[in-house]
Amino acid sequence: MNADVFCRGARNELAAWSSDDGWARGALALCEMYADVDRDRFEAILISLAAGRTGSAIADGARWLLPRWKAAT
Repeated sequence: MNADVFCRGARNELAAWSSDDGWARGALALCEMYADVDRDRFEAILISLAAGRTGSAIADGARWLLPRWKAAT
């Protein structure tokens, strides 16, 4: 599975969540920014951002996306 296909599915799942949730906005932003990269680069980006110690929306979004990405690939 490539990042674009994965992100389409993630967007559908995220549509059920409130757009006020920071992690959901972060996950959507990551898919918007990186859906066109190759699968290895996408995974590396998610791993790097999810490992961050900050509580940013992007980091939280990466933490939400990463296990779903690993399960899908």
